[in-house]
Amino acid sequence: MAAVELCVKAAVGSPDVLGDCPFSQRVLLILEDKNIPYDMKLINLGDKPEWFLEISPEGRVPVIKCEDGNWTPDSDVITQLIEEQYPNPSLVTPPEYSAVGSKMFSSFATFLKSKDPSDGSEQALVNEVHALDEHLKDHSLFSRDSFIKTMPVKEHLIAGWERKVNA
Repeated sequence: MAAVELCVKAAVGSPDVLGDCPFSQRVLLILEDKNIPYDMKLINLGDKPEWFLEISPEGRVPVIKCEDGNWTPDSDVITQLIEEQYPNPSLVTPPEYSAVGSKMFSSFATFLKSKDPSDGSEQALVNEVHALDEHLKDHSLFSRDSFIKTMPVKEHLIAGWERKVNA
């Protein structure tokens, strides 16, 4: 199996280190768990190389080139493409688990906006977090080794968000 090529975000201030992009990490996790060899190209999003802009005109990561030779952007499209081209092992969420955690964001937003401590929004959020936690205890998403290999270093994670948070 030939290695796929994958362009991902480099760390802010350290262009030779994996950055803090959850979309890139998602694709890396899938490649790791499916044992698909890949050639990772770190892209400094603050100074994008011309060759990268030719394959990704919008300048966004991740972008992957599989065996067909075409560059494909967008982590949702990429993960579907990987699953189609490399079906084993399958990482598709079984239908009976597809709704687990789906109300997390809306429950969190409702809780944050709430002015009434007795409106039940806190308990609804706790229930959603508990349900997801229980599910993850029995149904790990990815192997621990994959997370360790694809995890950004803490200081680079902070540096990646610092500009936005302190704006």
